Amino acid sequence: MFDVMAFGQYHRLEPVVRPGGTGGQLDEALAARVADPLFLLARQWQLAEFTGEDGGSPVWCRIDTESTPLAAFRPSGDGAAVPLQKGVPLEYLAEAGAAAGEPAKGLPLRASARAGRRFLDTLRTQSLSGAILERIDSAVLAKAPLPKPPANPEEDPLRRDPAGRALRDVLADRVPDGAALAGHLDGGWRPPGLTGAQQASFDRAAELWLEWFGERYGPPVPSSWARERLEHRFAVTAAPGGRPVTLTAPEYTGGAADAYHFDLDAGPTPLPEPNGGTAAEVLPTRVTYPGMPAERWWEFEDTTVNLPAIGAGVPDLARLLVVEFANVYGNDHWMIPLELDTGALHRIAELTVVDTFEETTTLDPAEDGHWSVFRLTNAHDGKPGPPLLPLLPTASARLEGAAVEEVLFARDEMANLGFAIERIVQSATGRPRVRADEPPDADPQVPPTDPAALAYRLLTPVPANWIPLVPVPLEAGSAAVCLRRGQIPRFRPNGSRLPQVKAAGRILEPEVKRVFFRDEEVPRSGVTVTRVPVVARGEDGRVFQWVGRRVRAGRGEASSALAFDGAVPPRGTT
Repeated sequence: MFDVMAFGQYHRLEPVVRPGGTGGQLDEALAARVADPLFLLARQWQLAEFTGEDGGSPVWCRIDTESTPLAAFRPSGDGAAVPLQKGVPLEYLAEAGAAAGEPAKGLPLRASARAGRRFLDTLRTQSLSGAILERIDSAVLAKAPLPKPPANPEEDPLRRDPAGRALRDVLADRVPDGAALAGHLDGGWRPPGLTGAQQASFDRAAELWLEWFGERYGPPVPSSWARERLEHRFAVTAAPGGRPVTLTAPEYTGGAADAYHFDLDAGPTPLPEPNGGTAAEVLPTRVTYPGMPAERWWEFEDTTVNLPAIGAGVPDLARLLVVEFANVYGNDHWMIPLELDTGALHRIAELTVVDTFEETTTLDPAEDGHWSVFRLTNAHDGKPGPPLLPLLPTASARLEGAAVEEVLFARDEMANLGFAIERIVQSATGRPRVRADEPPDADPQVPPTDPAALAYRLLTPVPANWIPLVPVPLEAGSAAVCLRRGQIPRFRPNGSRLPQVKAAGRILEPEVKRVFFRDEEVPRSGVTVTRVPVVARGEDGRVFQWVGRRVRAGRGEASSALAFDGAVPPRGTT
């Protein structure tokens, strides 16, 4: 015998429609008519509504907000604060800042020549005769000439930029150097031999031109670029309730400056309570979103509701919160529309809600010391900060062009070095120039005396755009290291040294004698730093132009094939 209980039993219910009579229609069954009030009570019991807390829906709200304008911008952790002007995008201040004289040194030849040509055109707007203008032009060209090629072609900074050399030859002795001219005019220089009226006309032209040059090329604030960390560091300050509050962006990599880039430093003690504020009476509305589950019990959901498609793991708390919100509290959230000014810190002083039962409730902020969704992180302890909402004066729309400079920071484990690979640099024409297309240098291979012998090579050649990063001690006597920008020596066949190939872009700062980068900022995946031209419009309609840096992940490890003390077949042999 066998045990019948070991077999599973299944039941299936199907609607059986009789061919005639009232049983041939399913309308009555699908209508789900309620004839007994006990059915509703039973349904509420099944859904655990009796264990809930009944409340009315909000129909009216009064919200009092306190707004504190952002007062100052600080370009670095220890930099001096500058007033934050109304309508200026925060990205412009963070990315367009530069050290004293840096924009003039980094101005391309074409831009500098155009600026000089504009000064000559500005002189034509003054009441000066043609003979005087020709004399002033000659004096200006002699005072601020464009750079000329050096006597030694190997020392020419444009020797690897053929388009730049051609442009320099065309513009030579025709237009002045605008960057150099700005320094002379700012120091009060005038052409000699002018009368009082002619000097006044020259000074008016110089004042107009310097104002234009400062707005177009002058840095608005000191630089916020932290070279060793390959990131921007800046802060904005405000004083809600008379207490200084600082919003710090410790790792801004360029682009849009959103609130999540900032940490909040409000001091060790709580902020004072809001003293008054701006009151607004508004009507609340339900929070809706695409794919929201149906609110009614018998309502069929469309294909946009696909909650099982959310692949959330156990530690993925953010997605789990979204799923819980959609299933449990989807129709319990309300939104209060409120217009607030940008460039300010906002906080709610009081929130009063009136529901459908005419009950008035004053709501307090939800306090939790472990986590928060809409609060900034406290810079001291990493916990949620005070309930402050920053509305930063960011650029609502930006136009970014192609990168004019790109440097890939990568590690070469076989050579035990890091490399800053200049893939793109800005040409003297202002356009991007690919450094890999540069003609290679002569191979410094020492020819052997015996044609059949092997040639000795001290080191294998490395492309000129591969700038080595040499590990050096971070501090004297410390085991920690940092990466210093170095140079690979080059030699002629007779053993004499060739001129060193230096960096050509602004990111590696070739004019600085010693440049260091933190070792942990160049991981095995590498880092890519670019400079892109940006155009944005401020709140008041003004147009802002600058070249900003962008930092993103690299492309992994690199191989320079650098080797020392090698013996290779001489040229012409196989």
